[in-house]
Amino acid sequence: MTQDADRYVKSLLLPDIDADAKMLGSQSRRATILGAPLTAETDKPTAALIKGQVTAFSGNLSGQDKQDIEYTTLAAQLNSDIVVPDNQSFENMQAWFKNYSSVMSNLGWVMSFSWEKYKAATQGLSMDAVIMQVLAAVASQNGVAIAQAAMDAVSKLPRDGNRIRLFNNSTMSDKAGKFLLGVASKENESLSLAFGAFAFDYETRDTTVLWFNWKSSDVSIYKDQKVATFNQDYYAKGARATLEKKMRDHVSAYVEDLDLGF
Repeated sequence: MTQDADRYVKSLLLPDIDADAKMLGSQSRRATILGAPLTAETDKPTAALIKGQVTAFSGNLSGQDKQDIEYTTLAAQLNSDIVVPDNQSFENMQAWFKNYSSVMSNLGWVMSFSWEKYKAATQGLSMDAVIMQVLAAVASQNGVAIAQAAMDAVSKLPRDGNRIRLFNNSTMSDKAGKFLLGVASKENESLSLAFGAFAFDYETRDTTVLWFNWKSSDVSIYKDQKVATFNQDYYAKGARATLEKKMRDHVSAYVEDLDLGF
């Protein structure tokens, strides 16, 4: 099985790093020494913007735990961008998420997506409020608080900066969008990721995916919320070293630590 995982990673297609991301990668404050965790150890909750995904980490995760999550979730996004390049419809967004879950599963995660249309009790909600409402169904109260801090940190990024432009390009097209918000935690040495996943189509594209007001006449939102579990031993024995070597520059370019203010 470990050899199968290693072969899978070697065959996994990844896109070239785009120009804006390459520039950000060259400016990254993260260490890029192969074999050393890129994510610093800390007892405090942290969060990262991983291309088009926001992931919050509880305070009991090691640097290696966080690095494993960053590498696997970024690999799943990047490969899905190649496999499903046309993201102009909800159907294609579904196909993108299906491939995302397939990559994650091959790297040791137990997960899948099943979609239902989001129905709000009231109209006029902001999209970030919808996202937090959905996540609260599967994350702990503390996890939701960390995730909210991560969302707030993203909202404070310069709207004209390369980082938010990369995020928008990863989450939006002219007619459809997608977004993932995850909260990682560890209990009894078992690593898990509570996530809310969203795919939507809209009549008129707004400037950002997270901070527009939601109205049923403007946009249709489909959501899923689950807790994915991670076979970290399987990943460590078969895929980790190969994926770290293959994606070191991609991680430097596409992963940004968020300032939670804690």
